Amino acid sequence: MDRTSLGDSLQSARNRIFWNLRSRLRWSRGGYQETGAGALDLSEEEKKIEKAFAFDRYRICLSPEVYKKNLWTLWVLARLLKPHLRSAHSPDEILEPGCQDFARLPALRAFFRSHEPRITGLEIDPFPILRDMRSRWDKAQYYLNLDKSEDRYREADFFSWDRPSDIICCFYPFVSAHPALAWGLPAWLGDADAWVRSFTRNLRAGGLLLVVHQGEWEEEEFDRARDASGLRLLQRESLECTFYPLPHPACVSVYRKG
Repeated sequence: MDRTSLGDSLQSARNRIFWNLRSRLRWSRGGYQETGAGALDLSEEEKKIEKAFAFDRYRICLSPEVYKKNLWTLWVLARLLKPHLRSAHSPDEILEPGCQDFARLPALRAFFRSHEPRITGLEIDPFPILRDMRSRWDKAQYYLNLDKSEDRYREADFFSWDRPSDIICCFYPFVSAHPALAWGLPAWLGDADAWVRSFTRNLRAGGLLLVVHQGEWEEEEFDRARDASGLRLLQRESLECTFYPLPHPACVSVYRKG
């Protein structure tokens, strides 16, 4: 074993210990709230998105940062996912694996509002202690309670999840070990093959999958694993957004099962 792989193995073992500890302690303070975006100055593109999805009602309850993140999410969904939604089929179950604090839930709700599906967020590490002494769990409860619905947030390993959905939206899955290690998780959670198997298992026949990667190198790793998986590529774009700049272009792909 070379020095680099030994270092990765040691870091992975350390991450596993602290991840297991977080999962047992289940840190939560409750009472999380955000100061609304209020009179946030938006670009013309953002205003169009806000109007198209009647999203301005969330201005009073989402911070400026989270509000813009949701506008960007709607921008991505409208450009890539909307063209492939079948009008004759209304999705009942939407799944977002690896959703972290579920901050994109308002955008998902707004995008699918005419269908009224149940949206489930899965997160394998919901209890880290964040800078404000809250946890991802605390924040997720806040976003869940912004609207009355049957939506839910679950502490769960997507690689073991087996409850098929109509649509899966996944933002930045760990398709290699190093991103997982950087986020304080064991190396085995950065596995493109495991993601592909889980997407395939958890999509109903004809279901749609939207995946966002942070660069072409991650997309290529995912494509390698996707070969012969039954996930058929429908559309792909590398997106750069003027109102929500990212370190790398967002590589967005939409697939259909079968």
